[in-house]
Amino acid sequence: MTTRHLKEFADLYGKGFRPYHGEILPGVYEELGCKDPKKAYWVCKWPILYCFGCGERCTPKSPHGFQVMLPENPTSNAKFSISPAEMLASKPFLRADEAAYCLCISPSQVYAITAEGKLIRHLDTPFRVTSESVKEEMNRIDL
Repeated sequence: MTTRHLKEFADLYGKGFRPYHGEILPGVYEELGCKDPKKAYWVCKWPILYCFGCGERCTPKSPHGFQVMLPENPTSNAKFSISPAEMLASKPFLRADEAAYCLCISPSQVYAITAEGKLIRHLDTPFRVTSESVKEEMNRIDL
């Protein structure tokens, strides 16, 4: 991939396009006159699709023949790309937002339960709590 292709891809990614991972019917490639469908690499912002497989930059007139892509859930917590377990294993101290993510509570609740003594806070600023205390709070079950 050349620098020009990377710039094109980065521009489309910035506009909300993402790699397309759905099924594509063989007729689509025939309609587009694609010489080598195995090289095709599609990006989409449904229903707009672009192919980065060759220099042609094919764009089908309609999404017919492409598996429908559901929109990404904007309400999902995409702030962290790792699971709470991975976060706890990799970091000895957590910020308030990270502890909140692990405990499924708000950052203000993290401050409150730290003030109650349920989480152990690092004395220096910025505010941090120990991963160990967050693990203990996660395992605490009301019977």
